[in-house]
Amino acid sequence: MTELTTTTADGLHITVRMPDNHEWVRESLERACAAEARRQIDTTPAPDPAYAVPRAAGLLDLHPETLRDYMRLPDYHPRRLHYMPGESSRGDRILLSQIHDWQRRNRTDAEPVAAPGARVKRGRPSRFQQ
Repeated sequence: MTELTTTTADGLHITVRMPDNHEWVRESLERACAAEARRQIDTTPAPDPAYAVPRAAGLLDLHPETLRDYMRLPDYHPRRLHYMPGESSRGDRILLSQIHDWQRRNRTDAEPVAAPGARVKRGRPSRFQQ
């Protein structure tokens, strides 16, 4: 027996069991499940990563204090870099969408910042990893 399972957007779990000798049924169900999964992935909003000031400054190739100066400008100023305030200045975070908006408003000639890949862990390897 072949068993195919999917979940609809409403949270309904669907499981279909069928004999293995019905190849065309299995293929059509796999295509339908794949199409539903693609539709759900396409409608899911993309993540908007948040960066600390030193990391955002590195992405923009600016000194962190220069970036903080842009963050301190008045709200109505066109060069102000909007951010999410933290409990202290070390906790301030800048969303990638805010960085793109700032680049667009300031018409920088630099390439738009892309979300960097995962950081590689440095140091000696864990003795627990295998």
